[in-house]
Amino acid sequence: MKFSPSIWIPVLQKFYKSLEIPVVIYGSQIIYVNLGIAFESKDIDLLIYDVYPHTVFVNAYRKAFSEENVRIEVFVKNRETIYHLFTKYGVSIEIFAPPKEESPLTLFADEILFKERDGISYWTLSLEAYAVIQANRKEGIRDIDVSRFRLIKDQINWDKVITLGRKMNEERVKEFIKLVNSPT
Repeated sequence: MKFSPSIWIPVLQKFYKSLEIPVVIYGSQIIYVNLGIAFESKDIDLLIYDVYPHTVFVNAYRKAFSEENVRIEVFVKNRETIYHLFTKYGVSIEIFAPPKEESPLTLFADEILFKERDGISYWTLSLEAYAVIQANRKEGIRDIDVSRFRLIKDQINWDKVITLGRKMNEERVKEFIKLVNSPT
């Protein structure tokens, strides 16, 4: 199920402001923070540098939404710790702590930006780094990513995407760029 920006943006804003650790915007929320363009989303994605006790996120949620009961699942998948917070608004919050050597925060450290959107200051990845990440998804290039990037393709520095793509799989990046720029 996907949620409209009118649902997930207020959840992101409240939760992000309540966090007391450094957190970087991830997923399609990168486009919202960088450009102000928000798409429907099944969840809110965030990246962190280190693994933290789950209580860090429980306390942030309680502070943000004045709720005592919080449902959180913490699991490890392929060496990546994932915190999954369930909200009363339906949209969930997923916080990823990948191994440092595989983390976008390590691969694209120079692409972490400080941006303000709707009165909130966020740490986020650049659109170019996000394009490389989406081009290199384990399950392959997704149609939804191609369609989203088609909408913003004139605001992307594609030469920079190719340069950053050398840190992952440059051929997949070139394929992604071709798909984004091909006629629909």
